Amino acid sequence: MMKLVRIVCLAALCADGVFAGTISLQPSATALTLGNPLTVDVNITGVTDLYAFQFDIGFDPAVLSAASVTEGALFSSIGVFFSPGFIDNIGGTITFIGDSLSGPVPGVSTDGTLATITFDTIGVGSSSIDLANIVLLDSNLADITATASGSTVDVASTSVPEPGSLLLLGSYLVLWLGWSAKKKTDTGGA
Repeated sequence: MMKLVRIVCLAALCADGVFAGTISLQPSATALTLGNPLTVDVNITGVTDLYAFQFDIGFDPAVLSAASVTEGALFSSIGVFFSPGFIDNIGGTITFIGDSLSGPVPGVSTDGTLATITFDTIGVGSSSIDLANIVLLDSNLADITATASGSTVDVASTSVPEPGSLLLLGSYLVLWLGWSAKKKTDTGGA
């Protein structure tokens, strides 16, 4: 009997991990130079009967500035109400991003993009981009469990390339020849 209880408990633990979905930010990591925009997709995988969702985003406002939030393809043709949320570039948050279906219909059971967020890079450094306050609901308005994974971005300063060696050498030769010619005319050609 004890062996049966252990098997049932083990199966329940494994089933919970197998059926839990994932909400993630893509790309998961990237490197950019200052001034280039960053586009991040909020993707969902492995969930069934997704009827509504809501989440917040956190980021470093010294490195990134949120520019826009748009509805992803997963709910774009069937969602009733998309909320792009409220952007706070001083605090580094975007709150209440969400979408919902309406009426007695089944939820979505395919993987896809919930929202797309565009950031401007405004400072040099590294910023994590994190998901928070995630709410996923099925068509019975019951919670759907999912693991979350964020993203990181490294922003480097724009670099001015050094002149090539031949260009530098050529410039030196032109200056030297000009100086030599001026010296000859000043001393009477001798």
